Amino acid sequence: MSMHGWMQDRRKCAKPAPGSPARPLLAGWGRMAAAAVLISSLVLVPKSSAQQSSQEGPSGVVPSSRTSFGSLCGIRDTNVQSALHLARSKGGKWAAIASDKRPAAGNDMAARVWHEKNWMVDLHDTPAPTVPVIHTGQMCFDPQGRLTRMVDRYMDLAECRCMRFTSLTFAPDGTVKEQEQKFVDQMSGAEMAKPDAAKGFPSIWEYRRLEQLPFNSLLRPSTPTAGAPGTPKKK
Repeated sequence: MSMHGWMQDRRKCAKPAPGSPARPLLAGWGRMAAAAVLISSLVLVPKSSAQQSSQEGPSGVVPSSRTSFGSLCGIRDTNVQSALHLARSKGGKWAAIASDKRPAAGNDMAARVWHEKNWMVDLHDTPAPTVPVIHTGQMCFDPQGRLTRMVDRYMDLAECRCMRFTSLTFAPDGTVKEQEQKFVDQMSGAEMAKPDAAKGFPSIWEYRRLEQLPFNSLLRPSTPTAGAPGTPKKK
């Protein structure tokens, strides 16, 4: 998600409902960040291919736009309406939600999954409860459930206003074939040197097989299915 898009959603989330008491901005910062990423990822907003390309962010050894990533993954229909949408409650329970509905206020994690022959999983996590930190990922699994390629984005707006972008491809035995990592200034979109704050960033997503996903029990082999993230370990 672009910084501009994140800020637009943040302002929408910050606007109090009629009759509701006003809340201090900083007190609701983490919740607004969580709502922003979940809403932007799950609410259907038609975009042109040019708009989508500009908002998807940088690319490395793996293209990061949904359509390009899906094409490499063998997913012909990458429309968001064709995916299974899932959200995780504060209690840690995953459940399917309608593709045209917003996640509930208490949801702190979301996923979209496309399934044809292969599986494409789109993950969205807001791991920090009080600061605007967003961890997202795209994963492609082959019919045997082996991870073949991945894009990982970790954005920290509080410490460095930057994003760590990592792309990888994998061999059938799980070893890394190609890997590229870069850091991007979220205000300008320009590539930047690795910031000191990156020392405290969590590792990239560690799922290497489909059954390792925390909501694997919701997967149905014959229909578009679900996959999503847990909490990565700290380095």
